[in-house]
Amino acid sequence: MSLFGIYPLESLELDEDGIKIELRRNENVLSYIRQTENETAEKIISSDGNLVVNPVEPVNLPSCVTNYLLIELKKNVVIAPKAEAAIFVKFPVEVGVFVSGSGDIELVDVFSLARQKYTLYGDPRNGIVCRYWKSDVYQSIPDLEPLREGLMKLEIRNGFDEWVEVSRCVLDVYLMKIFYSDELVFSNVKMDIESKSTAETRFVMEPLNRNMRKAVEIFTPRKVRIASKRFFMEWGL
Repeated sequence: MSLFGIYPLESLELDEDGIKIELRRNENVLSYIRQTENETAEKIISSDGNLVVNPVEPVNLPSCVTNYLLIELKKNVVIAPKAEAAIFVKFPVEVGVFVSGSGDIELVDVFSLARQKYTLYGDPRNGIVCRYWKSDVYQSIPDLEPLREGLMKLEIRNGFDEWVEVSRCVLDVYLMKIFYSDELVFSNVKMDIESKSTAETRFVMEPLNRNMRKAVEIFTPRKVRIASKRFFMEWGL
């Protein structure tokens, strides 16, 4: 059984991988209770509609420190001039719980089983704080724990006329597209290399297969600043 899904707003119990979510009916309202190993969250919900549980952009905890994600590769990828490479890496998963009804949807809870760690990309004065994650590099789909880690397809194109070595990928998750199934959380990224030390990254609206659902986004374009669809990595690959 997967925790992810859409559930009617009525009495409910979900229990998966140490995460417990309950809805308890009390007259005209529902008590929402979520328990993980080190945390309990409780809310009162007064609404008809559905409870939506799905993976969300992994930068909400502890409290929206940044909207950037840096994935460090355990093995560098070396790419020939004008060549392309496609690899898989893992990324941290955060879980969002929403209530939907009356034509609108609202976030009521977000949590994660993945450890939160942050780092600086760039120099101390002008660099940016990023959610940090370190991943192996895979040529095929590895074993995954979908409540902790997702799968990212990283398509790298070297438009430069020299060999380039890639050790990390930095992303602006404001426009991150996440897809999920019972077994897998997935996102698709393209990196366009422009020089030995610069590249542009962007998310692609493309699931791994047709059976995946698109996750509800926290950082929808209507709720955030007008953002570029690309991030320019100017402080090294």
